[in-house]
Amino acid sequence: MLLKPGSLIEEETGTDNWLIAVTQQPEVQYADVNDRNQINRLMMSRKFGLDALQMAIHVFDDSGQPLIGYEVPSGLNIWHDYLKAIGKLLEQGKASVGYGIDPYLLEMEQFANGHLRFTILLELVPHHILTQFTIHARTFLLEILRSIEFLWIKMLREYPIPSGLDITRPKDDGEELFIEIDALRKWVSELPE
Repeated sequence: MLLKPGSLIEEETGTDNWLIAVTQQPEVQYADVNDRNQINRLMMSRKFGLDALQMAIHVFDDSGQPLIGYEVPSGLNIWHDYLKAIGKLLEQGKASVGYGIDPYLLEMEQFANGHLRFTILLELVPHHILTQFTIHARTFLLEILRSIEFLWIKMLREYPIPSGLDITRPKDDGEELFIEIDALRKWVSELPE
């Protein structure tokens, strides 16, 4: 899914305040990459940029309850949040990074048994946990990797990227926010099954 600018959300929902529309229906802020009309409209928008390449990541427990998704307040930004955390996890075995635009933290810690503890909490009140779960690290990271690869294939092969944008190398203030897909795939494949 790709993030829509506020003006497009207002136009599509018929409201004059995109934040109210998103609060009532969080899913309206994303365009489905399988919907050619939505994506073309988004990409033709003068506000389309790399910040649109965010992904709505969903994780459910065994009973079908959402652990990550629209129901858990989040920025859901694959670059600033998840890949930054995965990069630290890869280097240090644990990570704590800012999550979304609100004062939340995304924390991940890898255990020797192949599991990963994932937590989203309020930064200023650490005991206020929005979601916390333990999951098999390889399964979780493979799913994120598959989602990223799916987005690349979809965007690079099916949609013409506006000139001047290189979606394979997102940057923020001059700092690259990209983890080489092959390096990530190799590291994930070496995790215990």
